[in-house]
Amino acid sequence: MQLYVSHSRENASIGLKLCDILGKRGVETWLDVRDLVPDAGWNGKVSDAIRHADAWLFLIGPGSNDQSQRFEWQQIIEQEYYLEPWRALIPVVIGCPDEVPGFLTVRQYIHLDPSSIDLEATATRIIEALNKPADTIDPAKLQRGRVAREQARKDLQEYVRNLGEEDVKRAGLRGLK
Repeated sequence: MQLYVSHSRENASIGLKLCDILGKRGVETWLDVRDLVPDAGWNGKVSDAIRHADAWLFLIGPGSNDQSQRFEWQQIIEQEYYLEPWRALIPVVIGCPDEVPGFLTVRQYIHLDPSSIDLEATATRIIEALNKPADTIDPAKLQRGRVAREQARKDLQEYVRNLGEEDVKRAGLRGLK
């Protein structure tokens, strides 16, 4: 199993430590600060790693809303992995984060207290979530998310139908008409 680890720069050291612990327990991890070489085409390599991962771990804490982590979140949203209950998307909330992305609100969080960080216990909970991803989902929230996504798609298609052809070309929305 390949576990992709998403983190902000502020939480990179926690990500490295968790990857070491998980690796010793047989979980293969992918972490940009460890697995990418400088100037390796960060966006493309990260997108590939996200697509090839079997599960995704999100370290969310103060500073999590940086550009790099938002890019990772967008990749997950575009692939719609968050809507598949059998996929493990594991949010680890560190302290009081600035924001928890909406696509993770259907998942149960693992809380990590920054004043008494116990990464061994956190790793145990991550492995439990990897083994039973559907147990981490609130089914009612997941269904509301699916309904909202479908309504947003319909609204966008209706909007595009009402646009003129030149507007569609200019906005790059041709495939939706």
